[in-house]
Amino acid sequence: MKKLFPSAALLLTFLLTGVVNFATAQNIYEWEDYKLQISVPKDFKVKKNTSETFEMKGDGMELIMEIVEEDITLDDLEEATVEGAEEMELDEIDQATSVNSNGLKGFYVEGTKEGSRIMFAGMLDPRTQTNFFIAIVFADDDAQAEKDALKILNSIKRMR
Repeated sequence: MKKLFPSAALLLTFLLTGVVNFATAQNIYEWEDYKLQISVPKDFKVKKNTSETFEMKGDGMELIMEIVEEDITLDDLEEATVEGAEEMELDEIDQATSVNSNGLKGFYVEGTKEGSRIMFAGMLDPRTQTNFFIAIVFADDDAQAEKDALKILNSIKRMR
């Protein structure tokens, strides 16, 4: 399989520490080219919003979403997600867990890299057959950030 997450090197520059309190006020942002919405804590700011990449940074967390050029079926998405995490050379990759976020379907794994935890998900919009990967990076020892990352992942939805 081809390299699926071409900006792995860029992602690995997002090795962070800190805490995010997701319970605080949230903002909703849109990845304009794909009409996807994401809810994040109020301190997050958009760093890039292009036809290929959507990046945000908050206090103690960063995320990146990238479109996958090849078509990956839902049946192959679990394997593609694990392979993407392996290409990023994550350590301690957990077993893939399915995620069904507001009509989007996919899988996510968690792993570590140089003291940071990375939640890495492969997602499919069944309506448009669009595939994308999302990576959320936070401190490995930050249990609250892990919960917040899952909330962020589950907040993603397509706009009507």
